[in-house]
Amino acid sequence: MGLDPGPRRTGAAWRCVTLLVAGVLGTYPATVRSQAPDQRRALDALRDTLQSITDTFALRERETTLLGFARRSASDPAFHARLGHIALRRGELSGASHLDHAAAEFRWAAKLAPQWPYAWLGVGYAEFALGGRLAAAGETASERRAVLSREAYSRAAQALARAVTLEPGFAPRLEELARRALRGGMQDHSVEKASVVRDALRRATAPASRAPRLLLALGRVERELHDSAALKTFASYLGTGENRALGLLELGRAQLLRGDLSGAVRYLAAAADNDPVAVVEFRADLAPIASAEELAEFDRRRGSARADFVRRFWTSRDRLELRQDGERLAEHLRRLEVARREFLVVMSDSTDRLDDRGRILVRHGDPDDRASLLVPGVEPNESWRYGRDLVLHFASRQAPNDYRLVESVLDVPDARAASGGESGGATPVGQSLGSPAEQIFRSRSALSPIYGQVPPRRPEQVADVLSRERALGRRGIRIGTGSDSYRLRFAPELNAWGAVVVAGGVGAMPAVQVVFAIPGYAIEPASGAVGVVYPVRIRFVALDSAGTVIAAVDSVSRIVLGGPIPPNRSLVGRVAVPVRPGRLRVHAAVQYGERAGSEFGIDTILVPSPGGGELAGGDLLIGSDRSRIAVQLGDGADFRVAPGGVVRRSEGLGLAVEVFGLVPGSRANVRVLIADREGWGPDDQAALRWRPFPHRQAASEVVRSSGAGPIVSWRASLPLNRVAPGRYWLAVVITDPTGKVVRREARLEVETP
Repeated sequence: MGLDPGPRRTGAAWRCVTLLVAGVLGTYPATVRSQAPDQRRALDALRDTLQSITDTFALRERETTLLGFARRSASDPAFHARLGHIALRRGELSGASHLDHAAAEFRWAAKLAPQWPYAWLGVGYAEFALGGRLAAAGETASERRAVLSREAYSRAAQALARAVTLEPGFAPRLEELARRALRGGMQDHSVEKASVVRDALRRATAPASRAPRLLLALGRVERELHDSAALKTFASYLGTGENRALGLLELGRAQLLRGDLSGAVRYLAAAADNDPVAVVEFRADLAPIASAEELAEFDRRRGSARADFVRRFWTSRDRLELRQDGERLAEHLRRLEVARREFLVVMSDSTDRLDDRGRILVRHGDPDDRASLLVPGVEPNESWRYGRDLVLHFASRQAPNDYRLVESVLDVPDARAASGGESGGATPVGQSLGSPAEQIFRSRSALSPIYGQVPPRRPEQVADVLSRERALGRRGIRIGTGSDSYRLRFAPELNAWGAVVVAGGVGAMPAVQVVFAIPGYAIEPASGAVGVVYPVRIRFVALDSAGTVIAAVDSVSRIVLGGPIPPNRSLVGRVAVPVRPGRLRVHAAVQYGERAGSEFGIDTILVPSPGGGELAGGDLLIGSDRSRIAVQLGDGADFRVAPGGVVRRSEGLGLAVEVFGLVPGSRANVRVLIADREGWGPDDQAALRWRPFPHRQAASEVVRSSGAGPIVSWRASLPLNRVAPGRYWLAVVITDPTGKVVRREARLEVETP
């Protein structure tokens, strides 16, 4: 054909292809009655090698070289399979005509060796690719292309069915073919392509041939397509008895993904089996959110002990997140399914992994808000927000679909260069933001107030804002990659404020209190015989470090008032819960009616031991006289808590904390410190400049009388006339007679009158 097949265009990959071709043509006779293992390996090696080739000219050159063997190899099915694979790769990179050629070569091989499954698999691949190419073109071309696409898909289904009937070991390849078709979502053509694989497997699993491995593959593809038939298919696979643990696992997954939480029973039952295939599947489910220590524990356990670990792993999350048994696992499986479709990165060696967006989605679910800036000169970028202040930034640096976490939105490469900043640090003092850096910064204004704070001509203020913005992003990465969550979502959202505080302990029993305030505009009272009734449901749970529930509340209170609450006031309340000492994870929520509600987030609290003899403190409470939210301290007195630590400057500041561990008859010194809140959270406290609170009453004492219990309340009222409006950190430092020190901190925001 006038082409020079010499060494000028023959690299290492093509030397490998040439050797593979020569090996097959020199090893197998013209008539192949069966498929030898060496031949299978050679065909797979050729296919894998071809996937690394992107030069269509080189493909054509190699095809020409192979055609030189045509005279003596025309009756060799392996020869036509080789030509088919090369034509298939050319078709994937260029035109549909090559896919027709590939299908013809594979059909020739199948005619020469009808019982050779590789030939039928090649026909299926070629027709499948041809159908997809015609379907994509059919959006803008004639109806005839759509008809041709359906015909190609029909031929593909028949050929693939023939291939897996002859060789059930091909089933995983068909599963992967369906998964690849669905990557990027459940668009029409994706579903249509994956349905071809499902139809092929259904043909292969007709009543006359119910091979267990094919049933398993069919169930998995049906589940990927959200087809309810997957439940029946997995039940049939389970009935074959081939692998009970795997059957229970897959059936449980299918039920959970369809919202049937009873599937968790089957899923967890499978964990008790030591079947190595099922164990790998369980580990794959855990790995995206489990810690290294948890995975190591999973690996150490066997049988029922492993099942107990998996059950505790998921049920502790259900309890902590105030959900039904199985909800967290069902949501996790849904997230994995979405992430593998939308955020999968295929590596050069054909392995795959989730990009950082996928990792975060699996850990925390769909974000509450997203933002991006798509303009020339700025690399692909995206930012996600969870809740009110958890913000994460992603930038595509290595490949268009491979997004990585970055600390600051200005770490998007081209934006950082335009701003003059350096990687990993804030823009220097004196450097103003320029375009497109300012564009990308302001494009996130819906995610956090900080993105609307860039001053136009004050470089020192710009540097301060960028430092705080980077701290926000650093916190987002730490929380986003180091935890997982399934937040309660309510429709409508009550916008209620609430907190769990360590206070109210009596005698030797510590306690926590759930306090809340529901805005009047968000609720409507129910009619009652006397006054108006507000039905409020309070939910609370506390777990110890082992994930065991040590306290829980789920109760409905009917709050009766003389009249309706004005829209600008709040319905307030509290629930006190005795708890055991220790480090606890707590979660609380308030609901109104059937659907409305607010959750207050998961927090870790330290409840001191009253009889432990160690100096300790409860939570530092910030108070305001105008607040109607009362926390009852252990001495029976109410302390009015300021929501969010916000107080008016004219009203003064109330402080309270419970002190543990004082010896009867002893006293301890108490100092109040204050610091400007320059950062965006506890991560940045090392940079704070603490100073004594500017009033002489900020230094006092707390006394435990001889007959008092081990929990002592300390309170103070301090004026704010020397504290300017703004945001601060407050600290109460308590020192006992032996020199032991305890420190408790809280946020304070001082408003103008």
